[in-house]
Amino acid sequence: MASSPAAVPCSSHHPDHPMSAPAPSDLPLLDPAQPASARPAPLWRRLIAFTLDTTLLGAIGYGVGMLLFDWVVGLGLAARLIGLVLALGYFGLADSRLTGGRSFGKRLLGLAVVGPDGAPLSIGAATLRALVLMAPVILNDFDLDEMSPLVTGLWSFLVIGVGLSLLYLVLFNRPTRQSLHDLVVGARVIDVNPAPAPTPAPAPTPAPAPALPGRPLRLVHRIVVGLLCAVSIGYGLVLPSLVESSVRLSELLVVRNAVRENPAVRDATVARRWQKTTGRDEASEAIVITAVVRQWPADPEAAARDIAGMVLKQYPQLVGERPLIVKVAIEFNLGIANYSKSQGIETSAATWPKAEPLRS
Repeated sequence: MASSPAAVPCSSHHPDHPMSAPAPSDLPLLDPAQPASARPAPLWRRLIAFTLDTTLLGAIGYGVGMLLFDWVVGLGLAARLIGLVLALGYFGLADSRLTGGRSFGKRLLGLAVVGPDGAPLSIGAATLRALVLMAPVILNDFDLDEMSPLVTGLWSFLVIGVGLSLLYLVLFNRPTRQSLHDLVVGARVIDVNPAPAPTPAPAPTPAPAPALPGRPLRLVHRIVVGLLCAVSIGYGLVLPSLVESSVRLSELLVVRNAVRENPAVRDATVARRWQKTTGRDEASEAIVITAVVRQWPADPEAAARDIAGMVLKQYPQLVGERPLIVKVAIEFNLGIANYSKSQGIETSAATWPKAEPLRS
Protein backbone atom coordinates (compact mmCIF):
# COMPACT_ATOMS: atom_id res chain seq x y z
CA MET A 1 0.00 0.00 0.00
CA ALA A 2 1.33 3.42 -0.91
CA SER A 3 2.30 5.49 2.06
CA SER A 4 0.60 8.75 2.85
CA PRO A 5 2.33 11.93 1.61
CA ALA A 6 2.42 13.10 5.22
CA ALA A 7 4.70 10.18 6.06
CA VAL A 8 7.38 11.17 3.54
CA PRO A 9 10.40 12.68 5.37
CA CYS A 10 11.35 16.23 4.49
CA SER A 11 14.77 15.04 3.39
CA SER A 12 13.36 12.57 0.85
CA HIS A 13 14.89 12.68 -2.63
CA HIS A 14 12.11 10.71 -4.30
CA PRO A 15 11.95 11.88 -7.95
CA ASP A 16 8.23 12.59 -7.66
CA HIS A 17 8.61 14.63 -4.48
CA PRO A 18 9.18 18.39 -4.98
CA MET A 19 12.53 19.59 -3.59
CA SER A 20 12.56 22.41 -1.07
CA ALA A 21 14.25 25.71 -2.07
CA PRO A 22 17.91 26.03 -1.07
CA ALA A 23 18.80 28.22 1.86
CA PRO A 24 19.89 31.76 0.98
CA SER A 25 23.40 31.06 2.25
CA ASP A 26 23.73 28.25 -0.36
CA LEU A 27 22.94 30.52 -3.29
CA PRO A 28 25.61 32.00 -5.52
CA LEU A 29 26.53 35.58 -4.66
CA LEU A 30 24.92 37.13 -7.71
CA ASP A 31 22.14 34.63 -8.28
CA PRO A 32 18.96 36.48 -9.33
CA ALA A 33 17.02 34.51 -6.72
CA GLN A 34 19.27 35.70 -3.91
CA PRO A 35 17.58 37.99 -1.38
CA ALA A 36 18.39 41.67 -1.71
CA SER A 37 19.85 41.64 1.80
CA ALA A 38 22.58 39.24 0.65
CA ARG A 39 23.69 41.14 -2.45
CA PRO A 40 26.79 43.36 -2.46
CA ALA A 41 25.94 47.05 -2.60
CA PRO A 42 26.44 48.74 -5.98
CA LEU A 43 29.59 50.84 -6.10
CA TRP A 44 27.83 54.08 -7.01
CA ARG A 45 25.53 53.81 -4.01
CA ARG A 46 28.46 53.14 -1.70
CA LEU A 47 30.22 56.25 -2.99
CA ILE A 48 27.14 58.44 -2.55
CA ALA A 49 26.57 57.08 0.96
CA PHE A 50 30.21 57.76 1.86
CA THR A 51 29.92 61.28 0.50
CA LEU A 52 26.83 61.93 2.61
CA ASP A 53 28.49 60.51 5.71
CA THR A 54 31.68 62.53 5.28
CA THR A 55 29.65 65.67 4.61
CA LEU A 56 27.81 65.19 7.89
CA LEU A 57 31.09 64.34 9.63
CA GLY A 58 32.67 67.46 8.15
CA ALA A 59 29.85 69.61 9.50
CA ILE A 60 30.40 68.12 12.96
CA GLY A 61 34.13 68.73 12.69
CA TYR A 62 33.65 72.31 11.53
CA GLY A 63 31.37 72.98 14.48
CA VAL A 64 33.92 71.54 16.92
CA GLY A 65 36.69 73.57 15.30
CA MET A 66 34.80 76.84 15.51
CA LEU A 67 33.63 76.13 19.07
CA LEU A 68 37.20 75.46 20.24
CA PHE A 69 38.79 77.81 17.71
CA ASP A 70 41.79 79.18 19.62
CA TRP A 71 42.75 75.79 21.02
CA VAL A 72 42.39 73.98 17.69
CA VAL A 73 44.36 76.66 15.83
CA GLY A 74 47.19 76.29 18.32
CA LEU A 75 47.40 72.54 17.76
CA GLY A 76 48.55 72.87 14.16
CA LEU A 77 48.98 69.48 12.49
CA ALA A 78 47.98 67.72 15.70
CA ALA A 79 44.43 69.00 15.12
CA ARG A 80 44.07 66.20 12.59
CA LEU A 81 44.06 63.76 15.49
CA ILE A 82 40.83 65.42 16.65
CA GLY A 83 39.39 64.80 13.21
CA LEU A 84 40.49 61.16 13.36
CA VAL A 85 38.87 60.69 16.78
CA LEU A 86 35.62 62.24 15.51
CA ALA A 87 35.69 60.00 12.41
CA LEU A 88 36.30 56.86 14.47
CA GLY A 89 33.54 57.83 16.86
CA TYR A 90 31.10 58.52 14.03
CA PHE A 91 31.72 55.42 11.90
CA GLY A 92 32.49 53.22 14.91
CA LEU A 93 28.99 53.84 16.23
CA ALA A 94 27.04 54.52 13.03
CA ASP A 95 28.30 51.38 11.24
CA SER A 96 27.94 49.10 14.27
CA ARG A 97 25.17 46.96 15.69
CA LEU A 98 23.82 50.03 17.51
CA THR A 99 22.30 51.22 14.22
CA GLY A 100 22.05 47.88 12.45
CA GLY A 101 25.19 48.76 10.48
CA ARG A 102 23.42 51.65 8.79
CA SER A 103 25.02 55.06 9.04
CA PHE A 104 23.22 58.20 7.92
CA GLY A 105 24.37 57.86 4.32
CA LYS A 106 23.88 54.10 4.14
CA ARG A 107 20.37 54.35 5.54
CA LEU A 108 19.40 56.87 2.85
CA LEU A 109 20.88 54.65 0.13
CA GLY A 110 19.46 51.37 1.44
CA LEU A 111 22.81 49.86 2.48
CA ALA A 112 24.26 48.25 5.59
CA VAL A 113 27.61 46.96 6.86
CA VAL A 114 27.57 43.39 8.14
CA GLY A 115 30.12 40.86 9.30
CA PRO A 116 30.86 37.42 7.83
CA ASP A 117 27.92 35.97 9.79
CA GLY A 118 25.48 38.46 8.28
CA ALA A 119 25.00 40.31 11.57
CA PRO A 120 26.02 43.95 12.15
CA LEU A 121 29.55 44.59 13.37
CA SER A 122 30.49 45.15 16.98
CA ILE A 123 31.57 48.67 17.93
CA GLY A 124 35.18 47.52 18.12
CA ALA A 125 35.14 45.94 14.65
CA ALA A 126 33.36 48.95 13.14
CA THR A 127 35.94 51.28 14.72
CA LEU A 128 38.87 49.24 13.39
CA ARG A 129 37.27 49.25 9.94
CA ALA A 130 36.90 53.04 10.15
CA LEU A 131 40.53 53.44 11.24
CA VAL A 132 41.85 51.66 8.14
CA LEU A 133 39.56 53.73 5.90
CA MET A 134 39.90 57.18 7.43
CA ALA A 135 43.52 57.31 8.61
CA PRO A 136 44.91 57.73 5.05
CA VAL A 137 42.33 60.45 4.37
CA ILE A 138 42.89 62.46 7.54
CA LEU A 139 46.60 61.98 8.30
CA ASN A 140 47.76 63.03 4.84
CA ASP A 141 50.20 65.70 6.00
CA PHE A 142 53.36 65.82 8.06
CA ASP A 143 55.84 68.37 9.38
CA LEU A 144 58.78 68.95 7.08
CA ASP A 145 60.95 69.45 10.17
CA GLU A 146 60.44 65.76 10.99
CA MET A 147 61.49 64.38 7.63
CA SER A 148 63.40 61.34 8.85
CA PRO A 149 63.23 58.15 6.75
CA LEU A 150 61.24 56.42 9.50
CA VAL A 151 58.57 59.14 9.62
CA THR A 152 58.25 59.57 5.86
CA GLY A 153 58.32 55.80 5.32
CA LEU A 154 55.42 55.26 7.73
CA TRP A 155 53.55 58.27 6.33
CA SER A 156 53.99 57.09 2.74
CA PHE A 157 52.84 53.56 3.60
CA LEU A 158 49.76 54.84 5.42
CA VAL A 159 48.66 57.55 3.01
CA ILE A 160 49.93 56.31 -0.36
CA GLY A 161 50.16 52.54 0.10
CA VAL A 162 47.02 51.94 2.12
CA GLY A 163 45.14 54.77 0.38
CA LEU A 164 45.78 53.42 -3.12
CA SER A 165 45.05 49.86 -1.97
CA LEU A 166 41.66 50.98 -0.66
CA LEU A 167 40.85 52.59 -3.99
CA TYR A 168 42.13 49.67 -6.07
CA LEU A 169 40.19 47.01 -4.20
CA VAL A 170 36.86 48.83 -4.13
CA LEU A 171 37.15 49.28 -7.91
CA PHE A 172 38.45 45.86 -8.95
CA ASN A 173 37.66 43.34 -6.19
CA ARG A 174 34.44 42.17 -7.80
CA PRO A 175 31.74 41.13 -7.22
CA THR A 176 31.95 41.81 -3.47
CA ARG A 177 33.70 45.22 -3.76
CA GLN A 178 35.32 44.47 -0.40
CA SER A 179 38.16 46.91 0.12
CA LEU A 180 41.05 46.74 2.56
CA HIS A 181 39.05 48.12 5.49
CA ASP A 182 36.32 45.54 4.85
CA LEU A 183 38.74 42.63 4.60
CA VAL A 184 40.47 43.51 7.86
CA VAL A 185 37.30 42.72 9.85
CA GLY A 186 35.56 40.42 7.36
CA ALA A 187 32.86 42.99 6.64
CA ARG A 188 30.85 43.61 3.51
CA VAL A 189 28.45 46.35 2.46
CA ILE A 190 25.14 44.91 1.31
CA ASP A 191 21.92 46.03 -0.30
CA VAL A 192 19.14 45.94 2.28
CA ASN A 193 16.31 47.21 0.11
CA PRO A 194 13.52 44.76 1.00
CA ALA A 195 12.21 42.44 -1.69
CA PRO A 196 8.42 42.47 -2.25
CA ALA A 197 6.72 40.05 0.12
CA PRO A 198 3.25 38.53 -0.39
CA THR A 199 2.37 38.97 3.28
CA PRO A 200 3.72 41.26 5.97
CA ALA A 201 6.44 39.69 8.07
CA PRO A 202 5.15 39.10 11.62
CA ALA A 203 8.60 39.38 13.20
CA PRO A 204 9.10 42.67 15.11
CA THR A 205 12.76 42.93 14.05
CA PRO A 206 14.35 41.96 10.71
CA ALA A 207 16.53 38.86 10.61
CA PRO A 208 20.24 39.37 9.99
CA ALA A 209 21.54 39.11 6.46
CA PRO A 210 22.32 35.50 5.52
CA ALA A 211 25.94 34.51 5.77
CA LEU A 212 27.73 34.22 2.46
CA PRO A 213 30.46 31.77 1.56
CA GLY A 214 33.94 33.13 2.19
CA ARG A 215 35.67 34.54 -0.88
CA PRO A 216 39.43 34.74 -0.37
CA LEU A 217 41.14 37.66 -2.03
CA ARG A 218 42.39 36.67 -5.47
CA LEU A 219 46.12 36.28 -5.93
CA VAL A 220 46.35 39.10 -8.45
CA HIS A 221 44.78 41.51 -5.95
CA ARG A 222 47.18 40.37 -3.23
CA ILE A 223 50.11 41.03 -5.55
CA VAL A 224 48.89 44.49 -6.54
CA VAL A 225 48.24 45.52 -2.93
CA GLY A 226 51.64 44.18 -1.88
CA LEU A 227 53.37 46.11 -4.66
CA LEU A 228 51.54 49.33 -3.82
CA CYS A 229 52.56 49.08 -0.17
CA ALA A 230 56.16 48.11 -0.95
CA VAL A 231 56.64 50.92 -3.47
CA SER A 232 55.08 53.45 -1.10
CA ILE A 233 57.43 52.44 1.73
CA GLY A 234 60.43 52.67 -0.59
CA TYR A 235 59.37 56.11 -1.76
CA GLY A 236 58.95 57.30 1.81
CA LEU A 237 62.38 56.04 2.83
CA VAL A 238 64.17 57.95 0.06
CA LEU A 239 62.02 61.11 0.26
CA PRO A 240 64.23 62.96 2.78
CA SER A 241 67.33 62.43 0.66
CA LEU A 242 65.46 63.61 -2.44
CA VAL A 243 64.51 66.84 -0.66
CA GLU A 244 68.02 67.39 0.66
CA SER A 245 69.55 66.88 -2.78
CA SER A 246 67.18 69.39 -4.38
CA VAL A 247 68.69 72.87 -4.33
CA ARG A 248 65.35 74.47 -5.20
CA LEU A 249 63.56 72.82 -2.28
CA SER A 250 66.42 73.33 0.15
CA GLU A 251 66.52 77.10 -0.32
CA LEU A 252 62.76 77.30 0.11
CA LEU A 253 63.03 75.40 3.39
CA VAL A 254 65.70 77.83 4.62
CA VAL A 255 63.36 80.78 4.05
CA ARG A 256 60.49 78.88 5.62
CA ASN A 257 62.47 78.28 8.78
CA ALA A 258 63.43 81.96 8.93
CA VAL A 259 59.77 83.01 8.70
CA ARG A 260 58.86 80.54 11.44
CA GLU A 261 61.31 82.20 13.83
CA ASN A 262 58.79 85.01 14.17
CA PRO A 263 57.09 84.30 17.53
CA ALA A 264 53.70 85.27 16.11
CA VAL A 265 54.01 82.64 13.34
CA ARG A 266 52.98 79.06 14.06
CA ASP A 267 53.84 77.61 10.65
CA ALA A 268 54.80 78.78 7.18
CA THR A 269 55.01 77.61 3.60
CA VAL A 270 57.25 78.95 0.85
CA ALA A 271 56.66 77.96 -2.76
CA ARG A 272 57.31 78.92 -6.35
CA ARG A 273 54.04 79.20 -8.22
CA TRP A 274 53.00 80.24 -11.68
CA GLN A 275 50.15 82.70 -11.39
CA LYS A 276 48.91 86.04 -12.65
CA THR A 277 50.25 88.99 -10.69
CA THR A 278 49.63 92.73 -10.64
CA GLY A 279 50.50 94.46 -13.92
CA ARG A 280 51.01 91.22 -15.87
CA ASP A 281 48.62 89.78 -18.43
CA GLU A 282 50.28 86.38 -18.43
CA ALA A 283 51.13 84.06 -15.58
CA SER A 284 54.66 84.31 -14.24
CA GLU A 285 56.65 82.56 -11.55
CA ALA A 286 56.22 84.17 -8.15
CA ILE A 287 57.53 83.45 -4.68
CA VAL A 288 54.53 82.86 -2.43
CA ILE A 289 54.95 82.89 1.34
CA THR A 290 52.08 81.98 3.64
CA ALA A 291 52.64 82.67 7.33
CA VAL A 292 50.11 80.91 9.54
CA VAL A 293 49.78 82.97 12.72
CA ARG A 294 48.71 81.95 16.20
CA GLN A 295 46.30 84.87 16.56
CA TRP A 296 44.84 87.19 13.96
CA PRO A 297 46.89 90.44 14.02
CA ALA A 298 45.31 93.86 14.39
CA ASP A 299 46.96 94.90 11.09
CA PRO A 300 47.55 91.83 8.90
CA GLU A 301 48.97 93.89 6.02
CA ALA A 302 51.60 95.35 8.33
CA ALA A 303 52.49 91.84 9.49
CA ALA A 304 52.85 90.75 5.87
CA ARG A 305 55.08 93.76 5.14
CA ASP A 306 57.37 92.84 8.03
CA ILE A 307 57.84 89.35 6.61
CA ALA A 308 58.35 90.65 3.07
CA GLY A 309 60.98 93.12 4.26
CA MET A 310 62.88 90.39 6.10
CA VAL A 311 62.87 88.05 3.09
CA LEU A 312 63.97 90.75 0.63
CA LYS A 313 66.78 91.80 2.95
CA GLN A 314 68.11 88.36 3.91
CA TYR A 315 67.31 86.28 0.80
CA PRO A 316 67.40 88.62 -2.22
CA GLN A 317 68.82 85.87 -4.44
CA LEU A 318 65.71 83.74 -3.91
CA VAL A 319 63.30 86.46 -4.95
CA GLY A 320 65.40 87.98 -7.74
CA GLU A 321 63.13 89.74 -10.21
CA ARG A 322 60.12 87.60 -9.37
CA PRO A 323 57.00 89.00 -7.73
CA LEU A 324 56.86 88.32 -3.99
CA ILE A 325 53.48 87.47 -2.47
CA VAL A 326 53.19 87.31 1.31
CA LYS A 327 50.00 86.14 3.00
CA VAL A 328 49.15 86.16 6.69
CA ALA A 329 46.65 83.42 7.50
CA ILE A 330 44.91 81.87 10.46
CA GLU A 331 43.55 78.37 9.96
CA PHE A 332 42.79 74.95 11.30
CA ASN A 333 42.56 71.63 9.50
CA LEU A 334 40.99 68.60 11.14
CA GLY A 335 41.33 66.45 8.04
CA ILE A 336 37.52 66.26 7.91
CA ALA A 337 36.91 70.02 8.04
CA ASN A 338 39.02 73.13 7.73
CA TYR A 339 38.83 76.89 8.09
CA SER A 340 41.16 79.56 6.73
CA LYS A 341 41.24 83.35 6.59
CA SER A 342 44.09 85.23 4.95
CA GLN A 343 45.18 88.69 3.90
CA GLY A 344 48.38 89.75 2.22
CA ILE A 345 50.42 91.89 -0.10
CA GLU A 346 52.24 91.67 -3.41
CA THR A 347 55.57 93.36 -4.02
CA SER A 348 59.00 92.77 -5.59
CA ALA A 349 62.61 93.75 -5.05
CA ALA A 350 62.28 96.47 -7.70
CA THR A 351 59.14 98.07 -6.24
CA TRP A 352 59.78 97.59 -2.52
CA PRO A 353 58.75 99.22 -0.16
CA LYS A 354 55.72 99.79 -2.33
CA ALA A 355 53.25 96.91 -2.02
CA GLU A 356 49.80 96.18 -3.35
CA PRO A 357 47.17 94.56 -1.13
CA LEU A 358 45.98 91.18 -2.37
CA ARG A 359 42.42 90.97 -3.55
CA SER A 360 40.42 88.06 -2.12
